Amino acid sequence: MTPPRLARELGILLAAFLALALIALGAQRLFFPTRTASPDVPRELDDALGPIVRREVRRLQKVREEPKVEAGISAIMGRLAPALPKAAGAKIDVLVVDSPDVNAFTLPGGLICVDTGLVRALPTADEMAGVLGHELSHAVSRDPLALLARQLGTATVINAVSGGQGAAVMETMFRELINVHYGREAEDRADAFAVDLLAAAGLDPHAFPRALAHIRDAAPERPELLKYLDPHSPIDRRIALAEQRAGAEKTAVRALPVDWRGLVGALSE
Repeated sequence: MTPPRLARELGILLAAFLALALIALGAQRLFFPTRTASPDVPRELDDALGPIVRREVRRLQKVREEPKVEAGISAIMGRLAPALPKAAGAKIDVLVVDSPDVNAFTLPGGLICVDTGLVRALPTADEMAGVLGHELSHAVSRDPLALLARQLGTATVINAVSGGQGAAVMETMFRELINVHYGREAEDRADAFAVDLLAAAGLDPHAFPRALAHIRDAAPERPELLKYLDPHSPIDRRIALAEQRAGAEKTAVRALPVDWRGLVGALSE
């Protein structure tokens, strides 16, 4: 069998496998709409979407790659990643994108995007670590993939993976996930995950409820910029629950080696 023919046939087999897996996931979302993606959903789905997602984010958004920004985010993730559950799976990347929105969102393929508006709204690196911990919960549970299969339909996701109208499909996915809300159950789970992850990483678990409070107060004059908070999951209730959970944690806090003021300042240069 010639190499081009072999590559073509392997591509067809991969597309067929992904299609079947996505159809199964779509059926699961249809009959069990409140459940998160189960651990037996093939991780190949996220792996296949990962490169497409990263390429499209860079096409659609200005990614901030100043050395201070990249070094700060890398240091935060360097503290959080080793504390993740061993079953967390694939590597997760974080990109800071240029937007006044006070928002962060998780995309399929292990990518978390943080808007510069959110970075400026948080006064400490520990609070950013708390927000990233929350988003890491969605990434580990693969909530974005489950949501896309349910909201956009499996055919749309298959089209992106199999190389159909990939760019157009990914732009639709991106627009959907910027404003996504997973609902109270998923947000409560992610909040608890964030508090526990901070404690496991040797960071102040109270930093997460503080971050929520700062996000709540970030845009009183321009509420349209405040996209991070889920209207179906009351923020004051979430802050109270996170404070309660943080109060039960026992951890030896170690400072993050991050020049947060310098990081924020680099975004204004």
